[in-house]
Amino acid sequence: MEFEQALEIVKGAIAPKIARTLTEVEIALLFGAWNNLTYDRIAERSGYSINYLQRDIGPKLWKLISDALGRKVNKTNLRGIITHFDTPTAIPQPQVQRSIYWGEAIDVSSFQGRVEEIETLTQWIIQDRCRLITLVGMGGIGKSTLAAKVAQLLQEQFEFVIWRSLRNAPRLETLLSELVPFLSNQQDLQSKPERLLYWLQTHRCLVILDNQETILQAGNCAGYYQPDFTDYDELLQLLGEACHQSCILLTSREKSAQVAILEDLNGAVRSLSLNGSWETSLALMDSKQLRGTDAEKRRLCELYCCNPLALKIVAASIQSLFEGNINSFFQENILVFNGIHRLLNRQFERLSPVEKTIMYWLAINREWTTIAELQDDIVPPISRATLLESLESLTRRSLIKKRSGEYTLQPVVMEYVTIANAIPHRINRINTELSQVSRQAPEYLIDEYTDYCYFSKPD
Repeated sequence: MEFEQALEIVKGAIAPKIARTLTEVEIALLFGAWNNLTYDRIAERSGYSINYLQRDIGPKLWKLISDALGRKVNKTNLRGIITHFDTPTAIPQPQVQRSIYWGEAIDVSSFQGRVEEIETLTQWIIQDRCRLITLVGMGGIGKSTLAAKVAQLLQEQFEFVIWRSLRNAPRLETLLSELVPFLSNQQDLQSKPERLLYWLQTHRCLVILDNQETILQAGNCAGYYQPDFTDYDELLQLLGEACHQSCILLTSREKSAQVAILEDLNGAVRSLSLNGSWETSLALMDSKQLRGTDAEKRRLCELYCCNPLALKIVAASIQSLFEGNINSFFQENILVFNGIHRLLNRQFERLSPVEKTIMYWLAINREWTTIAELQDDIVPPISRATLLESLESLTRRSLIKKRSGEYTLQPVVMEYVTIANAIPHRINRINTELSQVSRQAPEYLIDEYTDYCYFSKPD
């Protein structure tokens, strides 16, 4: 039996005895007793003192449950006794009424693929009872679509499901003023983090917060909140660390620093980095009626990292310009144009100056590059600590590929950086400093890089 089932049994048993719901501290104590935690551990996780739990709340709660069940109940035997009552007729069960608000959730009626990711998220949400999960991936990769599909599949497992987009960067008080009343059936109008936590403890809720990156800083390392939104950081830390029976599912183009600190592969806070899906991408090729061999279709998917949005954009252009012929498109040897440029530009604009410099040099090298090689390449020089910090930030943004301490760019990102951005102009003395570069970058790129900086010098 899961704790949520046990909690419903307790609620049903005590309902005739008291004219109120269980309090936050009572639920925390029940959760600890159910999971065989010591009073010390319960106090540490809940924030209440040991004396308050052991000498005040505990005795009153055990007596209340004992009177309701007609058996002596304490912290030690709670699980055994409640399990005994796990029958349809043992205790009257309250009617569960579900409340669902989909908001701006994406239509997933034609969803395909992502079987492995759905299985992973189902395991994390249902079996592992994760409290906070972040779906991370570059723009257009399908984070919101996957979140909507998972929420649709699992909605019967929750009393409340609510989807809220952060695209317009709502202040935390505004968000709480929507979540708390909804999760309390309009009984609670207090826009406070602790009230949200209380209702997440009282009910089994699934809360999806879409587009978290809009409240994070741009032009700085990934994962840090804008000055007016730091209270989100505190809220998510609270929801990740405190005991509750619900799940918060975030989608974001970059992982927040707080989530990176809290997450644990076997813990209650986790993140899933979303890459492209071959099955989804190939199905999209067919739905757009593109003409080409299987190899050509797979090559097209690979060039655009199996990114569904990028493939939809390029498929529309192939239909418009080349009558759906993939090979004719390949002959043009151009990956970045129109919507593709805009898609990548939105993400590139969020980078810090050092991150942009790293992207430029990875594009120049056009091959797997080690940290030491990058440090030798970059001019003017940056410290090792700054380089490592920026590489970690780019990884959180899902903009670079890595393997065994080496880094490179995906094909479409590489072309965007080298061509769409006309090779960086921020290093004015590059034509003299390139002589210090220790590695052999492609000559035509070195020439273009040098010429651009030479002709962009002020008179």
